[in-house]
Amino acid sequence: MTAFRTMLYDLVRQNWALLLVLGLLIGAWLLLRTPADNLSLETFQAEVRSGRPVVVELFSNT
Repeated sequence: MTAFRTMLYDLVRQNWALLLVLGLLIGAWLLLRTPADNLSLETFQAEVRSGRPVVVELFSNT
């Protein structure tokens, strides 16, 4: 257990700058991302048919 702890400490000590940058990038992504709306089909249809302009954005990751 002590060898593992020493190895982990050395890894963090040698790569602290990289770990800091990765942590900042992950934190910025979590803070700045736009959360998705979880709409049911009925709620979506009610919004689209409400008579107000609606923007529908479709995304395909293929």
